[in-house]
Formats: sequence, structure tokens, C-alpha cells
Amino acid sequence: MRIDTRKSDDLLIITPLDNRIDASIAPDFKGHMLNWINEGSTRILLDLYHVEFIDSSGLSVLVSTLKALGGKGELMLCSICETVMNLFRLTRMDRIFKIYPSVEEALKVIKENHQKE
Repeated sequence: MRIDTRKSDDLLIITPLDNRIDASIAPDFKGHMLNWINEGSTRILLDLYHVEFIDSSGLSVLVSTLKALGGKGELMLCSICETVMNLFRLTRMDRIFKIYPSVEEALKVIKENHQKE
């Protein structure tokens, strides 16, 4: 699985470069996500710009990541295509995750919220 990562302050921005998060790459992706959490990344923005398809295995990785954070961090999502967004609505995952239209919009809102704290 090809993944790009970068930091913005204490936020880890993760961008999967493959267009699918399915059973063939979900275990590898989950391992990466858990490693980043174990290394201390507790504020994560998952940029799904390149992702055109997610199956139940991919959704499971997101839920596992959220559980691994154990309420001591947050997993936010952005740049979700309409096909994937429909799946999030159908499974009601859109109610579980903070979802932003783009990385730039997410960073803007996160920065504004951080200044209010």
C-alpha cells in the first residue's frame, strides 16, 4: 500500500495513494494506522482524495483506528468522493467521524477550534 504522510503542528495527515481500501490492503493499512498511534500520533486527518472505493474491511480499519485512540485523540476524514460518501451515509459513519471537504478546509477549522481552546 502506498501512503503519503506529513505533519501540521501536532496533526498527522495521512493520504492513501491507492484508489481502493479493501480486503487486499486493509490489514497492511490497519498496521500502519496502529503504528502511528503507538508512536504518539493522536490527532489524525485521513485524506481520502485518491480513494474511490472502500469495502467493509476498509471501514473496519477506520473503526479499529478510532477504538485504538480510545477517546484520547481524534480521527478526522476529508476529501471523500461521492461514492465513498454514500457508503458513509448508508452505514451512518458520517455521524461518527468529523468530515471535511478538503485538507485545507480541515486545517482551517482545526486551527480555529484550537485557538478557541
